[in-house]
Amino acid sequence: MLRQQQGVTLTFPDEQQYWQISRSLRSGLGLQDELGMRATRMPLFPGILALLPDAPNGLVLAKLAQWLVGALVAPLTALLGASLLDRRAGMIAALIVSVDPGLVGLSSLLLTETPFICALLALWWVGQPLVRVGREGHLRTWIATGLLAALCIYIRPSAAALAIVWVLFLLLCQRKVERSWLRAAIALTIVLLALVPWAWRNQRTTGHWCWLTHRMGISLYDGVGPDATGAGDLGQIKQMSEVAGLDEVAWNSWFLAESWASIRSDPARIAQLAGVKLARTWSPILHAEEYSSAVIRIVFAAWTIPLFGLAAAGTWLLRKRWAALCVLLGPALYLAALHSLFVGSIRYRMAAMPMLSLLAAVAIIALYDRVKTSPAARGR
Repeated sequence: MLRQQQGVTLTFPDEQQYWQISRSLRSGLGLQDELGMRATRMPLFPGILALLPDAPNGLVLAKLAQWLVGALVAPLTALLGASLLDRRAGMIAALIVSVDPGLVGLSSLLLTETPFICALLALWWVGQPLVRVGREGHLRTWIATGLLAALCIYIRPSAAALAIVWVLFLLLCQRKVERSWLRAAIALTIVLLALVPWAWRNQRTTGHWCWLTHRMGISLYDGVGPDATGAGDLGQIKQMSEVAGLDEVAWNSWFLAESWASIRSDPARIAQLAGVKLARTWSPILHAEEYSSAVIRIVFAAWTIPLFGLAAAGTWLLRKRWAALCVLLGPALYLAALHSLFVGSIRYRMAAMPMLSLLAAVAIIALYDRVKTSPAARGR
């Protein structure tokens, strides 16, 4: 890549926006996107990119960093699997994610999904000891849970609700343990306190106490607006005459109001769109035009369909272990619910793939053990 720097490009609009915001920050203009808005993205990812030199060398280093972060998905999956299930399941799932074409391909894109997957796995792994019903967790575990939850939110604002649900789930598992309410409250307080500097910065910059971003409105409109198809089309929406000249607070408010008006006016259409978006998010075939070749689609489907089948079998095998199932299915269910409202895309399901790989590993182990103990195997 260093030798052929002209070939280092950013494929998707979100990649280009993150790089543009990072260049703005590096030049001293602050977190400013292509429209001049200053609170449409959480600051951690563009802040790290701002430490890198300008293109093309900066892009090469950024992609290298993404690969290294993406490589951490495998050992983190192994740690979670060994802690929640057993060492065999963790190692098999780690091997699965290390060659998963979706996860591998995603790590070459300058998007927040790859670091978010690592942060989410770390959050799940750190909180896993609290899943054991009736066992008191250390205060430091709750503190680490709060810190990692805040890290997830600073990478992707959509993680805010997931982080709260995770802490409440851990509290449910600890319901018979004294002081668990206080410790869960400490974890949530850590998340809130971690967001205070960002919200205060936004108040000083935009005049509005924004705890996450001013991007929710346009993202929701992209998913439910009058012309929504289930796929993303922010380029056209940003050029709408209705929002021309609005500051970012009013811009976000307009899109939010129009989105909720669309939902109220035609709930049947929204329900139909939800099905379309779920189908896109969990599709075994890539939709992006950049990866539309028959070979890529066949390879991706040949990998995804068996993996989903094994994950379904693993879910059945773990049906009596409700806590473990909640841990492993939680991200998939949350992302399915989230992207039945917002636009659907395969990249948005990737945060759930390590957990689904653990479920697939359970099925693989059960199948292997059954074959190993079969009469034919014993005869050999």
